[in-house]
Amino acid sequence: MGADLPTLIILLVVLAVLAVVMKWTFRPGRPRSGRPVDAADSPDLGMLDVIVANISRDEAMHLRAKLGEAGIRTSMSRRRNGDMDVLVFRDDADAARALLSS
Repeated sequence: MGADLPTLIILLVVLAVLAVVMKWTFRPGRPRSGRPVDAADSPDLGMLDVIVANISRDEAMHLRAKLGEAGIRTSMSRRRNGDMDVLVFRDDADAARALLSS
């Protein structure tokens, strides 16, 4: 009592269609192109302010953790030279600077 040939063909076609759909669905949206944006070059960062600039990634992660424990949301931006900037929302900038200076 093996599977009949039409059932196997239908199964293989369904699997092939599913594989194509998943490959199309989970591909990257668009490839990254151009040079990375440097926060130091941007005159307007929207709702973000740079509070610490030109530090290593490890230092930036440490500062983000410290600010996160205080409930301050942060982000990081990589400069072209590989250093990092730590950014916070403009409303939290004063509190972040006060916390980091203490």
